[in-house]
Amino acid sequence: MSEMTEINDIVKIEDFERYKEKNHFNYTEMELVKRSKAIKDLEKDYPTVPGMWIEWMYDVIENKPKDEVEKIINDKLWLPVVNKTRVSGGDLKSGEIVDS
Repeated sequence: MSEMTEINDIVKIEDFERYKEKNHFNYTEMELVKRSKAIKDLEKDYPTVPGMWIEWMYDVIENKPKDEVEKIINDKLWLPVVNKTRVSGGDLKSGEIVDS
């Protein structure tokens, strides 16, 4: 049988540091409060959009120059490209599976 080791030191919960939300964009306290309120309001208005996406878009709009954001919106740079030449449907009249 293997030897069991004993734990001599008891770790207290107070010894652990609590989680602090990261502030990648160096928002001030007031800006963080404003951001939190805006995100909560947007999550209520758009319940099917994932919260992380809402946070990303808030950060993009707040941190990019206004003319760059307008260019993205007006030129539809972030909309998906649709391939209109692709055949997307039809009827299958007959088919045969051949073993090779």
